Amino acid sequence: MKAIIFSCSLKRGENSDSQAWSDLMARMMNEQSIQTEIINLRKFDHEASTGADLLHKEMAKCYDADLIVLVAPVNFRNINFYVRNLAERFTHAHNKAKAKGINLFEGKLFETCIMHGCKNDHLADGTEVFVPYSGKFHQQLIPLLPEVNYIQVKDTEMNGKLPNRTLNLRVHHSPDPHGPKRTELSSDAETLLDIQNTIDAFKRDHVEHTPNFSLDTWMECFSSEDPNAFGRGFTLSIDNLNRTNIEQHIKWVNEHFTDAHLKAQILVSMKERCCRADYYEGAEMYFDEQLAMAEEGKTHMGDHYDTEWSDPNATFMMAWKKEGFRITRAANYRPNNY
Repeated sequence: MKAIIFSCSLKRGENSDSQAWSDLMARMMNEQSIQTEIINLRKFDHEASTGADLLHKEMAKCYDADLIVLVAPVNFRNINFYVRNLAERFTHAHNKAKAKGINLFEGKLFETCIMHGCKNDHLADGTEVFVPYSGKFHQQLIPLLPEVNYIQVKDTEMNGKLPNRTLNLRVHHSPDPHGPKRTELSSDAETLLDIQNTIDAFKRDHVEHTPNFSLDTWMECFSSEDPNAFGRGFTLSIDNLNRTNIEQHIKWVNEHFTDAHLKAQILVSMKERCCRADYYEGAEMYFDEQLAMAEEGKTHMGDHYDTEWSDPNATFMMAWKKEGFRITRAANYRPNNY
């Protein structure tokens, strides 16, 4: 049996919860005689690339895989653009194969693991309460993928055997420090149980299968003649950071995305990339866009007080539109290592 895990974090592996979880799953699977390899999307950074599609070559590893796992981090209330664009690859390949009369993913099983935070929330009186995972991030991801077969596991949080399982890990972060840190995953009982249950279900559901088409056919289905396919152009590489390119990039982002949270994923990632490159002007340009979205998302533009601003007892008020972009979200401040 063979498995491929796609680690879809924007961060370098050593800084990534998704990579830590992927490493742990790969280790446990290899120990149980399941040949497992991890493909870390951060190493390819396809969205900022301009040359050959190096990630395309990696898809050959999935040709004879029995299990394909997508480890999908959440950023600004949405699965990130790495996993969205990866899902687009699989759907593109499925559609091309279907037009040829080929069931491309026959005999393969899929699994998705959402990496996010927020185990708890607060009532109006400040009481902290546990909030079961609703599956909302799976509801974002599953429709982006083609119709494939998923591992079936009894899901204790969702109280039922679901067609598309809601495997997820709510990791530790400052506003909600209840989940395990990435350095603690290998000793976290709930994480170990989730992975072992996944492995057991895979072994149970696995059926020996050999593709009835060639590797060349598989790769051709994943290919695209569009030079900007699968998210290329979403971001800029460090080598391409200059004022003209950034102006054009910001214009493109604003034209192609209406959801402020999806825009924020890109703009904040690029702000951090400019900082890492010591390109202050570029970072400031992306910051200006970020702050403009925050102002637009508020019910009251600018500063807002419960009385006159000059009142020494005035309290500063902040409120957001229902789907407005909130500058208080942790993703605005937490380093994303892009």
